[in-house]
Amino acid sequence: MATCAEILRSEFPEIDGQVFDYVTGVLHSGSSDFESVDDLVEAVGELLQEVSGDSKDDAGIRAVCQRMYNTLRLAEPQSQGSSQVLLDAPIQLSKITENYGRR
Repeated sequence: MATCAEILRSEFPEIDGQVFDYVTGVLHSGSSDFESVDDLVEAVGELLQEVSGDSKDDAGIRAVCQRMYNTLRLAEPQSQGSSQVLLDAPIQLSKITENYGRR
């Protein structure tokens, strides 16, 4: 999956270096503060709209922000209690519950 920086570069090839640094700084320093894509749009959407000129409308900017939001969420470390693992073999719940009542 692409990083936020790669998404910015691909979607806004003419982005100024200072604007790029600012947006990536906001994304990485505040990534845990973004609870929804709306928060991300509020933080950088207007600036990205200015950078895009007429090439992207509000829906286009929101779509770019959605991609970056998804990237930020996937990059977050998962907590130990809620991580998912692939098991080596299926678990038969019926066998587990069968022995549960016999104690």
